[in-house]
Amino acid sequence: MTVTTDGGRLDLLRGGPAQEFTVTLRNGNTRSYEHLLPVFQLEILVDDVLASERPPQDGFVLERWDHAARTWRVEPLRIANDVLDHSAYRGGRALARDAVRVERYRLRALGSGPAGSTPLMMSLVDTDAPAGASLQRVRPAYVSLPHTTRRN
Repeated sequence: MTVTTDGGRLDLLRGGPAQEFTVTLRNGNTRSYEHLLPVFQLEILVDDVLASERPPQDGFVLERWDHAARTWRVEPLRIANDVLDHSAYRGGRALARDAVRVERYRLRALGSGPAGSTPLMMSLVDTDAPAGASLQRVRPAYVSLPHTTRRN
């Protein structure tokens, strides 16, 4: 799994435009997958915004381009400083041996919410992995993208 964006990082402005990035999945010739799920997470930004004043999702919106419908669709984005057990995830799409899939995403920082820097973490989770499987089997790929959100 690779991720690319203009400038190699996400640089967002609260209330400003979304920034696009591309995730490319390249499967090898060893096995196919029936259910691979891209999972996205940002750690909580620590700044002067009180917890009671934080908007849902800390004011971030992640979207994926739905090529068939020709529209952007909201995707789950976890805001947390811990790791969610991979067994909690369901769904995903197939990826055949030797297949390549390219997905377009964009991240937006709404007008209210915290500012600061933390990487956007992306895991590719095999939701069919058996209980007790190795981390490499459950999460065949992981990447992060540097990210900063500023205020005007």
